[in-house]
Order: sequence, then C-alpha cells, then structure tokens
Amino acid sequence: MLRSSIHGSTISASKIAAVAQLSSTSNKFSNLVDVAKCAAIARQQGASMLFLPECFGFIGSSASETLRNAEILDWESSEMMNSETVNAKLKSIVTSGSSTPDLVECEDDNESVFIMDGLRTIAQTSKLWISGGGIHEVITGEDRVYNTHVILNSEGKLVKKYRKIHLFDVSIPGSVELKESNTTRPGEFVEVCDSPLGVLGLTTCYDIRFPELYTELLNRGAQIMLAPSAFTIPTGTAHWHVLLRARAIETQTYVLAAAQVGRHNEKRESYGHSLAVSPWGDILADAKNDPGPAVVCCDIDVMTQVENIRKRMPIQEHRSAAMGYQ
Repeated sequence: MLRSSIHGSTISASKIAAVAQLSSTSNKFSNLVDVAKCAAIARQQGASMLFLPECFGFIGSSASETLRNAEILDWESSEMMNSETVNAKLKSIVTSGSSTPDLVECEDDNESVFIMDGLRTIAQTSKLWISGGGIHEVITGEDRVYNTHVILNSEGKLVKKYRKIHLFDVSIPGSVELKESNTTRPGEFVEVCDSPLGVLGLTTCYDIRFPELYTELLNRGAQIMLAPSAFTIPTGTAHWHVLLRARAIETQTYVLAAAQVGRHNEKRESYGHSLAVSPWGDILADAKNDPGPAVVCCDIDVMTQVENIRKRMPIQEHRSAAMGYQ
C-alpha cells in the first residue's frame, strides 16, 4: 500500500508496524483479551504485524507460579489447547473490536487457559503476523523455564522462536532486586526471521544492553531489531530511550520495542514507553505511560530508509575494516 512516509512528505511503498503496550498480570485470559484488543486496533490501522511485550501472557508473583503456568510451545504435539468458549471470545473481540462484559469474563480455571493457543487464534482471526515477546517455555526435567520470544505468521503457525540469552540478575539497593536466573535458563542461539516488514532480529529486554548481539544480528541480515521488554521504572527512566536509540544508530536498523507498563502485582511495576525507532535514531512512536492496552503504529520502509542510510554512511563496511584493532 502507498502511505505518506512518517520521515517526511515523500510517498513510498511501506508497511505498518503496530507496537503494543500492556499491563499484564497473572490472569492469562484477561491478558489474552488485551492482546485481542490490540490486534483489533492493529487491523483497523492497516498493520501487517503486531508486536507484543515480554511476558505478554503471564506475569506471576512467585517462581512456583511461573513454573505451573509454563507451556509447551509446539502445540501440534501438545494437549495445551483452550476451550471453544475461550477462543470464540478472543475471535469476537478481534473481529468486532468490542469487549463487552460477556466477552471479558471467563469461567475456565487460569491454569487451563493456554497463551500459545490463544495467540494462534488471534493471529488466524486478525490475519496479522505477531511477535509474542516472551512466553515461559517448559524445559522437560528442569525446574526452570526458557523465556521464549515467538513469531507467528498470519495463519497462526510458529515460524521462529528465540530463547532469551541474557538474563536480568540485578540488585539496586532500595530499588530493584530481581534474579531471572532463579527461574529461567538462558538460551544459546541467535535468531533472525523473515516477515512481511523485513528481516527481523530477535532479542528480549535485557539483551538490549549487549551491542555485540545486535552486531551479530546485523551480520545475519537483520533490518528490524525487536526488543520486547518489561523494564523496571528505575532502569527505564535512566536508560530505556538511550539504549534503544543507540542500538538503532549502531546497526542502522529499525528498533521496535513493545513494553509492559504499570503495576503487575505487589512485587513488580514496569516503565512503559513502547517505542519505534528509525535507522537514523529518530523516535517514530512512543506510547509513553499509557496504562494499556495501547497500540502505537509507524510505517516501516526498509528499502528506502535502511538501505539509503547504509549507502550514505557505510558503518558496517567501516566496522569490518577496523576489526584488527591494535
């Protein structure tokens, strides 16, 4: 489709990214309802793909709760399927854009609602590709999980998954005390993925602090970096915008960072500010502290923006030439 580029008045062939902002809790059906609402908004805006934050489907308050609600992500060999009632309600919200009381209430037990099956239903109904920024994935025989970023196509098929490599083990006295490695096993593999918008580089939250990962994604062809997150308020206030803009400028790629916002439980609160950043480092969209569910949209034009910027300033060529630092 032809749209007026947000970078100026030039008309270019571009596609629309819809970046969500959520305030997820331990209620999985309620979280999926919010995702369905975001999908409805994305459809209305003509988006090709919806981007969801880390832990979009579940944020618990204890390690045992997280483990109980982890899922097997290969649903074709899993019995983790929602009831017809649950998926019918999600379909109705996506297609109608409404969320009447009868649609947002669920009699199913929380642990019999499955995030991955709900996400597949939403993708199939909306005809959107979806980046699910983090689901707790079962590791057979372990009392830990993977924090897994999934990409579903518009048919609801899982086309790529990335297991978060860098885990958030941080202690800021009087402010933040989190040790993700207590419940989560780090991933090992770097992942890129084709999509309707361009080649995606998959990361999650704390990964944003490690530029060498983004350089490797760039080397593998990434044009759009994804950084779904649940940043704390102290670290978000200090570093969020700076880190995302820096990764965009260094790699000359778009950076899309769907974020959690607000209070999730008595232990956790997130910064918000879902962002879209251009390959030049401009902020294209910012959801600020909207309590969600919210969606901000931007045009993505990798041929015009990414390729032209790289031609004018060939950082990657210069980086390769300078690898033999003395």
